[in-house]
Amino acid sequence: MCDALERWDGYPLNILGQINWPLTNIKIRESHILVAVILVLLIYLVFAPLVLIIISGFKETGFVFDEGFTVRHYVDIYSDAQTYSLISNTLVFAISSTFMAVTLGVIFAWLTERTNIPFKTAVRISLIIPLAVPGVLLSIGWVLLASPRIGMLNSIFVGLFGGSAPIDIFTMEGMIFVQGLSFTPTAFLIIAPSFRRMDPLLEEAASTSGANLFETWRYIVLPLLLPSILASGAAIFLISLVVFDIPGTLGMPSRIFVFASEIVDAAQEMEQLPAYGRIGALSSVFLFFTFSLAIFYNYMTRRAGKYTTVTGKGYRPKLIDLRNWNYVALAFIVFYVALALILPFLTILWTSFLPYLQPLSFQALQNLSFDGYVETLTLPRVQLAFWNTFIVVIVTSAVVAILSTIISWLIVHSHRYVSRSLDFLAFLPLAIPHLMLGLALIYFYLTIRIIPVYGTVWILVIAFITTFVAFGTRTTNAAMFQLHSELEEAAWISGAPLLRTFKEIVVPLIFPAILNVTIWVAALSMRELSAALMLRSSDSLVISTIIWEFWAEDSVPSHAAVLGVVMILTLLIFTGIGLYLYERTLTVRSPKSKRSKKILPVAG
Repeated sequence: MCDALERWDGYPLNILGQINWPLTNIKIRESHILVAVILVLLIYLVFAPLVLIIISGFKETGFVFDEGFTVRHYVDIYSDAQTYSLISNTLVFAISSTFMAVTLGVIFAWLTERTNIPFKTAVRISLIIPLAVPGVLLSIGWVLLASPRIGMLNSIFVGLFGGSAPIDIFTMEGMIFVQGLSFTPTAFLIIAPSFRRMDPLLEEAASTSGANLFETWRYIVLPLLLPSILASGAAIFLISLVVFDIPGTLGMPSRIFVFASEIVDAAQEMEQLPAYGRIGALSSVFLFFTFSLAIFYNYMTRRAGKYTTVTGKGYRPKLIDLRNWNYVALAFIVFYVALALILPFLTILWTSFLPYLQPLSFQALQNLSFDGYVETLTLPRVQLAFWNTFIVVIVTSAVVAILSTIISWLIVHSHRYVSRSLDFLAFLPLAIPHLMLGLALIYFYLTIRIIPVYGTVWILVIAFITTFVAFGTRTTNAAMFQLHSELEEAAWISGAPLLRTFKEIVVPLIFPAILNVTIWVAALSMRELSAALMLRSSDSLVISTIIWEFWAEDSVPSHAAVLGVVMILTLLIFTGIGLYLYERTLTVRSPKSKRSKKILPVAG
């Protein structure tokens, strides 16, 4: 047995400890080849496009292989007063929407995890369901609700009180409001687990010592939750800096530009070649901030576990009795869900049944029909977009699930240097905004023409795999670390080869996590707009980009509404399945009897 364990210490996946370096006997195993392939693949997906986007800022045309270098783009950008106005708008938008989302996320997490609010399970689900509404559709819904010209709410207010429209959604405040609604579920999902794991004895001790609720929150709760709050804030701020959906829909019509909308506007210049050099220079500086925030987010999520305490089997979270405030709190949550999901969806649904925009009235009821659905869904462009979306969703979700599982397995079993390298490369896409990734792939595949994917649907697949592998590995890492090494040791001692061990031990035990990654990546791929918009061509249309075209470019809101309803209903199904699978990934179960039956025959 001791000899067997010594052999396990020399198991092939301890890679750097196994290789005898040059001028000695080098033993190359299949695990070495696998790690090398994964490392090369991650470098190809992540590093190569980023290097090109940085170099492009120093090229006159923005194309890497053109002769000469220049700093003119940097000088022009940072000597232009408009650049600082752009940075100011971006920071105001990002900071304000982050503050709103995190504040609501903390409040909702506290209400659902530490109080006796009624219908708790339904409340939790309702706070996550708004994730099914993409930012572009949420903003379209709010245009239909609060536009000064066509908004239904404004029509109601003017009809009741007269005067001019009281709400204008095409403002910085409108952008912040809608973006805050959109990001609140993300903040809630990051912060709620920390509330759930926090030891209630600390609050009880504070209460016994005479501290009131405010003092307990200030000196006990908030310090313990600070890593989770900062992590959620960093993640949301990182996305807000470069998100396009809502600033593009609400800001561009009123000429309020942030970084993302400026990039898209410059990249889609119709009268001349896009200013790739200027875009590269502007993007390079913002990449520095996004990388810094991503590293900070990773650091804080690692620290979050150190600040949460669970007492053991007797652990019972103490619930605060809200008494008469119970249903006030419930009404507040319902109000949020109405703003973030119900009202925008119902408005888009109403628009989808009308031939043209009309406010709510008895006359409009007579014009309701399914003609818009028939007309929209039979358009060749729409059918192409559905087919492309199907390809992107299926291929991206399958590849990300498989790749994430292999990477996480190697991270757990490899030598620490290899493990850290894999983990860093897999995490790196989190620091690359989707907009910039799309831009980087434009540079890469316009430069490296031996891979003919530019202008096809496959460049979207590459972009989405690169983007979502960070999410996939975060999920499969957590499940993989729950598996004790004894399970694979037993298989190896019994004579099971590496592939069979992986197939019959590892995969079945973490299958809920793998399925969870598949479902969520499918949903995220369907709703992604920023990268898809940068990479679109007439042959690579997907549902998200054609919704944008119908709304912002072709001015056919009924077509956009029809596709919006189809997308939201589909994403609601994905979200429901994802929530179910998420609950199953919280624990990993090992079917011992089945495992032993499979492994014992190998030993014989």
